[in-house]
Amino acid sequence: MSAKKPVKAPARAKIYPPPTPAKVEKTRGLFLLEPAKLDLKEFDIEELFGHPPRSDMCLVKTAACGICGSDVSYYKGRNPWSLHTLGINIPSDPNMVLGHEITGVIADTRGATSEKRKGERVGIIAYKECGECIDCLEGNYNLCSHCDHIGHGETLPDGTKNSWYNHKIVPGGFSDYFTCWHEKLVKLPESVDMKEATQLDGLAVSVHGCNRVGIKKGGSVLVLGTGPIGFMSAQVAAAYGAAHVVVTDVFDKPFEVLEKIAKGWSGCQLHCINVKREDPVQTCLQLTNNLGVDAVLDTIGDKTTVVPGIKSLRRGRTMLMYSGFEDKIEFPLTWVSGERILTSSCNNPFPDYPVAIDLLAAGKVQIKPMITHTFPLDRYQEAFDVAINKEEHDSIKVVIVP
Repeated sequence: MSAKKPVKAPARAKIYPPPTPAKVEKTRGLFLLEPAKLDLKEFDIEELFGHPPRSDMCLVKTAACGICGSDVSYYKGRNPWSLHTLGINIPSDPNMVLGHEITGVIADTRGATSEKRKGERVGIIAYKECGECIDCLEGNYNLCSHCDHIGHGETLPDGTKNSWYNHKIVPGGFSDYFTCWHEKLVKLPESVDMKEATQLDGLAVSVHGCNRVGIKKGGSVLVLGTGPIGFMSAQVAAAYGAAHVVVTDVFDKPFEVLEKIAKGWSGCQLHCINVKREDPVQTCLQLTNNLGVDAVLDTIGDKTTVVPGIKSLRRGRTMLMYSGFEDKIEFPLTWVSGERILTSSCNNPFPDYPVAIDLLAAGKVQIKPMITHTFPLDRYQEAFDVAINKEEHDSIKVVIVP
């Protein structure tokens, strides 16, 4: 009897590896070529890593980016970073992609951090300290005069760069992709909306300001200007236990929005002052039995706010300027008698960023009502026009989504 032939095993289907995603090679970026002249250009993504390429940066796909007051200042020809930090106004880098109020998704770790972080939803701490100057060595990283700052770059009077030494293009958030240092990419809670999280940068600045003036439980605070920083500073002050928060502006839109939020405050009363109709100094003195308020936060920083701010301040208390620094103001030195302190603010220390996340995630600060306009990247000029002409458009915060 003949032997049976062995039964052949069924042929296995060939298993092919999943296709490798095409490598992203180009991105669009919004450049400020000169004051009031924006240009959306395409360029090679590799330019964002510098020459030679940095090994500590990840590639991030932009989810959203807010137009900050500093972006508006750059657009108008002022360098807010150099004014706040160096005390001088120097030209911005024409190869700078604007935008630093950014959220995104890590697209490529480039070996800078664990591959597990790919796909992570992140906000950013927007600056990288030099680590070598006396301010960095003393731990005051936010005062570093040579830090690399996303969306910020400057050219010194002698034509040399003050930062981003090995970068032809400064990364920024008004783009499809940007690069950022891996340790400055902060994972966001799933409960936090990506568009709202663009304002964590400004919220961290507000936390820093409130920490510096020392918000007192049961105390009083004057916030001069109710743009986004003022809008968030008022909420942080309430969260820190202030009993009275006075806010000022020249139009009523931010008051209408903030008043709705303030209805949910516990133990804190909001007072809205349109300076075209009322005097904030008189309001502050009436609220405090002529003592003055316990803290002043000035988001404008010119003579229209500095003078009433000092006049409203109680003895032994602090007034902080978030912005300004160009006006020349004359006032009698008796206005700062009684150990009144007038100081300024630069960026924010790194620990203020996770505090900002906690405040947003816990609902103690509301950002969604503040975002009044959203535009796609290719409508950048319209977006900036709305951000600049707030009264005309009833805008508070404008966000660009690529």
